Amino acid sequence: INLVRRYTSTHGAVRDVAVTAAVTATMRASIAFCLASTAAAFQSAAPQAHSTALCATRSDVLKGAGVAALLAFAAPAQAAQRTQSGLIYEVQKSNPKGKQPVKGDLIAIRFKGATTDGNVFDDTTKTDEPLYYRVGTGSLIAGIEEILPMMRYKEKWAVQIPANLAFGSAGRKASAGKPRIPGGADLYYEIDFVAFPGFEGDIYLQD
Repeated sequence: INLVRRYTSTHGAVRDVAVTAAVTATMRASIAFCLASTAAAFQSAAPQAHSTALCATRSDVLKGAGVAALLAFAAPAQAAQRTQSGLIYEVQKSNPKGKQPVKGDLIAIRFKGATTDGNVFDDTTKTDEPLYYRVGTGSLIAGIEEILPMMRYKEKWAVQIPANLAFGSAGRKASAGKPRIPGGADLYYEIDFVAFPGFEGDIYLQD
């Protein structure tokens, strides 16, 4: 825009303003197109078999679009994988040699959950202890129950969970320290697999 202003300064202020406005409009249209294209690509992610390949991070897209400051959470943006059930995920931190848990294994996770508008409703990333959970007991929402056996020890994943694998049409009522989750809400989680008793060193020495 500054280059355009210098070039047009000899032609009068009216032309300067008009050209600058035109350039600004073009930039806004380009940004809007970029955001729409990214969203369309994310929504059309083809179903994939379970994979732990490192996906492209979403931070570049969020920074480029200027969205990171607006949302505390956002859906995975690029190279996301989709399961047959409709879960969409990306591997933020990969550990190909880590063991995958099976039903009955005790593991520990830290996670942060948010709704599509960026409202965080659950966060154990800074609590004194992670959540210890025996895989396959069915006490977590279906989407997380499905994703945990796909993860490997010390991996961190970002996951979009459709409403039918979360709290469904009923949503979740507000309770002490737990905000309401509206019915039909898709949810976004970041899940960090931090401990696997019996398959790593002293669990109390883990990061």
